[in-house]
Order: sequence, then C-alpha cells, then structure tokens
Amino acid sequence: MTPTRLEQFADGIFAISATLLVLNFAVPLLGDANNGALVHALIAQWPRLLAFLLSFFIIVNYWRLHSAMLHDVRVLDHTTIMLNTAFLVVAAFIPYATNVAGTYPTLPAAAVLYSIVLLIGALLGFFMSRHLLESGAYQADAPPEQARATYRRIRFSLYIRIVGLIFAFFLPIVSYVIYWVMIIYFLTFSTIDSTA
Repeated sequence: MTPTRLEQFADGIFAISATLLVLNFAVPLLGDANNGALVHALIAQWPRLLAFLLSFFIIVNYWRLHSAMLHDVRVLDHTTIMLNTAFLVVAAFIPYATNVAGTYPTLPAAAVLYSIVLLIGALLGFFMSRHLLESGAYQADAPPEQARATYRRIRFSLYIRIVGLIFAFFLPIVSYVIYWVMIIYFLTFSTIDSTA
C-alpha cells in the first residue's frame, strides 16, 4: 500500500459521499400540479438544502485535510491504514446523518446524531494526524510544517465539534450555526492546500 493509493481510494469515497448528499432531495409530489404549489413545495425544502450545503463543504474540508495529512508521507503502517479506513467509514455515513438533520432540523436527536458523526470524524482525523507525526511516516528529522499545521487545525475542530454536540442536546439550530461558522472559516481563511 502506497500513500498515493491510499489517497486515491479516499478521494473516491469523498467524491461518492458528496454526490450521495443530493439524494436527500425528492421531487415534490403534488396533488394539484400548479406553479404556486410547486414553488411552495420547493421552498419547503430549504432545511434540506442547508444541510446539503453544510455537509458538502464539510466533506470538501475532510478531503483537503486528508490530502494535507498525506502530502509528505513516505511510510504507511497498519495503524495508519486502519485509522484511515475508520475515517472513511464516517465520511461515507455523512449522507445519512445529513438526511436525518435536513428532515428534522429542529429536533435534538437529529442534531445529536449529526454532531456525533462529525465528532467521530474529528477524533479519527486527530488520531491519524497525531499518529503520522509520531510514527516517522514523514521520514524526516522533523515532520513538515504543513503536517503540524494540519494537526493543530484538526485538534481545534475537535474542540468546536464538542461544543456543537453540547448545544445539539438543547439548541439544535445553534449547533448547526457553529458548524457553519467553522466551515466558512476553514474554507475561507485556511491555506493548508497552498503548500500541497
């Protein structure tokens, strides 16, 4: 197993997960098909649209972080492959959690499920990034700065996701707002792929 093959497999999982998100939408079935009823039915799907966009950008962020983690890796071990596999399981599960959150956006159970999935993804990314830094995977006297910066970013997102999970139990909408702010910040102000 080479880092390139591992990254290519992960790229496929991320692409499929992001694509599957659109299946959360169904064409509205109208008893009386007229333009006004269709517009109303389409507008009623706005929670699903917000959930779709949030999850799509989260998957894009996972893809960027995964690429940054593996950029200078020279040696893969069994632990890295298993952590990577578990991380991809979470990425593949995001469409289901998104469907639940988009269908029941104000219910704590939906927000908690979504938050737990994101938290598990952050935990696995954290453990994988730390393992790569400590295992000699980069085959250098010191890991590259990009790898250390990626580790710090994942650690920070882990703390944010814990906060999001706490809010999910009581104020589900606040947890989604926290994730939106986090992903907008990461995708707008982060430059992890400028050195990749």
